Amino acid sequence: MGEPVAAHHHSLARELECVSQVPIFQELATDQRTSIAKVTRPIHAEKGGLIYRPEEVSQTLYIVNTGQVRLYHLGDDGRERVLRVLNPGDFIGEIALFTDEIHQDYAEATKTTELCTISRTALTALLDRLPPLALSLLSALAVRLRTAERQATLLAIPDALPRLAGYLLTLTDQRVGTYTLPMSKQDLAAYLGMTPESLSRKLKQLATQGIIETVGRRQIKLLDVAALQAVAPQ
Repeated sequence: MGEPVAAHHHSLARELECVSQVPIFQELATDQRTSIAKVTRPIHAEKGGLIYRPEEVSQTLYIVNTGQVRLYHLGDDGRERVLRVLNPGDFIGEIALFTDEIHQDYAEATKTTELCTISRTALTALLDRLPPLALSLLSALAVRLRTAERQATLLAIPDALPRLAGYLLTLTDQRVGTYTLPMSKQDLAAYLGMTPESLSRKLKQLATQGIIETVGRRQIKLLDVAALQAVAPQ
């Protein structure tokens, strides 16, 4: 593992920048976002540093300001299963608002990362004062639920190629163009329940068929939407 997570000096300007890029805060007035920034506290994690681990009590909302965080858990066979990858503006820990759950997975920085944190007590008080924030949070949770359901549906597909095709259709919104993968190919393989070697083979197969083109390490160019739809699960 990398260096442990460390607290940083609170800066209102930095925290305001952080909360302003989060979708659930963007529709709030400037003074309301400032109120949120006042109760946020920054933490810093080097690559490989754990933000939290299983069995720790969940009492904090974490917002990625810079860097990237991946959520994963370990299967009985010891293999990692990637649940989500968070980029700047994404957040985790909202379940702490509603229950005294403990974390069931790992949150790990994949590169040098800064996060803004809001305690359960502070966020609950904000929700009481800012009804629009409560509505935005519920909307974000609904999107999170749909994403989790989509991933569960993909993982239920026994064949790796249709599973990958279904993911790429979602990523590209079924439109021709060049898209950046939101996570490394290693993490994408774990997210889709396959090995990195299998993912590479399936990407090469789609490329050979003229459906996609891989561009560098993290970009996919969708060339033929209809052909990808034909491969994806019906």
